[in-house]
Amino acid sequence: MSETLWKLPVPASALLRSPAFAPLPKRQCELSFPIESDEGETRVALLFEGVEAYKCTYLTSCSAEMFNTAYGKLVRLGATAWLSEVLKVYSKSSQTPKELQHLMICFDDGPCYEIICTSFKK
Repeated sequence: MSETLWKLPVPASALLRSPAFAPLPKRQCELSFPIESDEGETRVALLFEGVEAYKCTYLTSCSAEMFNTAYGKLVRLGATAWLSEVLKVYSKSSQTPKELQHLMICFDDGPCYEIICTSFKK
């Protein structure tokens, strides 16, 4: 069962340009995109922290389930096969244990981004 953590402030079809994904130092990633607001073009960004893994699935490979679950919103997916696989390897490392979560967000015509991380900030 998924849990909605954040919703786009505009319809997913109303983004001015495609989202931009950027890996950053210190195990962070940022997903940003421009929207039209009362002040004109506004940049919206989500910052993911404690990133262990991420992937991007383009429209032709996105499933209907991906869109039904995460279209226009950031969701926590709960216990997934991918999260279990990452946790299995992670538990064997010398890293201090941290609570990881599997997050997903899909945009109009894709892509769908999935991130395994500790947290996110708007």
